[in-house]
Amino acid sequence: MKQIVKRAFSLLLAFLVLLPSASLAADHKPYSLVADEDRSATPEGIHHYLLVCIDHWNVQPQDLKTKMGYHTDGLMLVTVDEYSRRVMITSFIRDMLIVRPDGEWGRINNLFYLNGQDEKAVDALIYTINRHFDLNIEKYIMVDFSSVERIIDAVGGVDITITAREARYLQNYSISASSTTPAISGAGTYHFSGHAAVIYMRIRKVATATGATQDVGRTERDRIVMSTIADSLKDITYGDAIDLLDVIMENTIMTNMTGDDYLSAVLLALDMKGTEVEGIRMPVDDSYYLDSEAGMATQWIDPEVNREALHTFLYGTSFAVID
Repeated sequence: MKQIVKRAFSLLLAFLVLLPSASLAADHKPYSLVADEDRSATPEGIHHYLLVCIDHWNVQPQDLKTKMGYHTDGLMLVTVDEYSRRVMITSFIRDMLIVRPDGEWGRINNLFYLNGQDEKAVDALIYTINRHFDLNIEKYIMVDFSSVERIIDAVGGVDITITAREARYLQNYSISASSTTPAISGAGTYHFSGHAAVIYMRIRKVATATGATQDVGRTERDRIVMSTIADSLKDITYGDAIDLLDVIMENTIMTNMTGDDYLSAVLLALDMKGTEVEGIRMPVDDSYYLDSEAGMATQWIDPEVNREALHTFLYGTSFAVID
């Protein structure tokens, strides 16, 4: 009898060990992508700006030509609807499994590296996001961790409420005690400098207050910081906005935005200041599962479910003005 029980237990254990590998199958479920000619038009009054953050500090534009291995670990779409007066942030998790422009499978954060780390590489990234999510993103700004740090410092830092576990993580990370006010001592609300805020945004191994972990937790923290920055600028003057624009432009590694584009964005932001920032994550809950590609952990997504969720979020209250 003991042998039978032992054998049954061994079979059960083997089944449990093998079960995850079934979800890590090399043969991915096919994705339903949107062809260029079938892409939905962006509603009038909607403006999209893709913020791309590469996973290094102090990157110089020339480094992109001479040093390989930069990944776009931060992908965030800022959408402004000037008619319904909404400001929205869409975060894309970095390990999302996508179909590359060459038809191969891969992680979304590898596209920039694999396509040459130049303007064409960003175009490939935008093209991929557009056809997976039925968008028409055109404008982008690329920064790195140091850029984000300096921009946050330029707005005077951010107030962030952290849990006890996040506090312990930041203490163990050994950020300077002077990088928050007061120095972190436990759960609570602190004023974060740019450097401390970037480290907070990079946390993966500790759950957020809502229980989100890993890259899902990272995207939640990104949205928290962005929303807090927006809230802190609700009383910004035109002069201060121009000064902040200078900081952003000085810390931009690559962009296709012209000076007029920047000025238009600033004027739009001034008109929308004080607007509460709304946020969403791609993929949404219950629309993805763990997968594998080239030995790397990825997240298989359901593009149709996520496209519908994203369009409902972005355009659900938008309307066109007809003269």
